Amino acid sequence: MIDKIKIHCTDNNKWIDANVVNHTDTWIIALLSGDLKITLKKAKPGLYVGNMHGYEFVYKENIK
Repeated sequence: MIDKIKIHCTDNNKWIDANVVNHTDTWIIALLSGDLKITLKKAKPGLYVGNMHGYEFVYKENIK
């Protein structure tokens, strides 16, 4: 199981560390700094996308 991942904010080009709370083959639930929870849904193989507060966040598998 993945414990920590790096999520990319495509709107401001920043990388954010996140802790994975739960995941399946189709989604990942992660905690960002503080207690912000984000759900990333699989867009295509190896690529998960989610939105929060008007920003888009992307996680690509194998990037840590």
